[in-house]
Amino acid sequence: MTDSSNVSIIVVSFHSEAALISLLPSIPENVELIIVNNSANQNLERLQKIKKFNEIKNPENKGFGTACNVGVKEATKDFIFLINPDTILHKDCISNLTNAVAEIPNASAFTPKILGKKNTEEFKRRSILLDKKKWLKKLPNQVSEIPVMGGAAIFLKKENYLKVGGFDENIFLYHEDDDLTLRLKKEIGPLFYYPKAIITHKSGNSSSRSPYISALKGFHMGKSRVYSMRKYNIKNYRIKCFSIAILQLFSLEMLFSRRKRSKYYAFFRGVIKELREEKI
Repeated sequence: MTDSSNVSIIVVSFHSEAALISLLPSIPENVELIIVNNSANQNLERLQKIKKFNEIKNPENKGFGTACNVGVKEATKDFIFLINPDTILHKDCISNLTNAVAEIPNASAFTPKILGKKNTEEFKRRSILLDKKKWLKKLPNQVSEIPVMGGAAIFLKKENYLKVGGFDENIFLYHEDDDLTLRLKKEIGPLFYYPKAIITHKSGNSSSRSPYISALKGFHMGKSRVYSMRKYNIKNYRIKCFSIAILQLFSLEMLFSRRKRSKYYAFFRGVIKELREEKI
């Protein structure tokens, strides 16, 4: 059995203080916790009273993947658990994941069972970077090899992370998890779903909900979609990205939600910006 004290948890915080208040008590005492603070005006000091952690304050927000890379470099343990701030670990989650490494030594990474707000399971079965033939048609109900992982919870050896170069720092936000796990699968070994370990994910609550945050996310979602599809040589990616941007601008949500308007306008700008930049 692998010692769970040999695990470093990496969390990226961007206006995530409220979410962290729920997460911190669920983290075992013997696990190293590193929080990478991407918010210049966010003070996390008072959270040290809940659980001690190593805070890394980034002078500039360069995105989720870059922040994870910074956190992993500071990690002193052999195993890395990348989780979102709006998650909560269930009992024995860490120890079950470390057991998984011993059970399936050829795996490059593991994801636990992820329960959503209504206690229904969240699972990433598809990716715009994968051929549709490789998408999963249904959720697995046991330990299984999977085609791709979501970024809410990824457990792996630190050496595996470093071997593939970590997250692609050209991706500020969105699709960076697809890219990382696809490279892990290609260069090191299969990806595994391990439902004996469980977390709850309050999806969409990592950062505060506001038109500003929605616009920031929307812009980088658009840019990342173009960049990552180009990186993986997806056929007709320019037309596909532009089409979805236009469809969103004409959706009914634009009429009733200020946040959606901010997000969809920003998504369109992100797509256009990345398409223009690729011609430079």
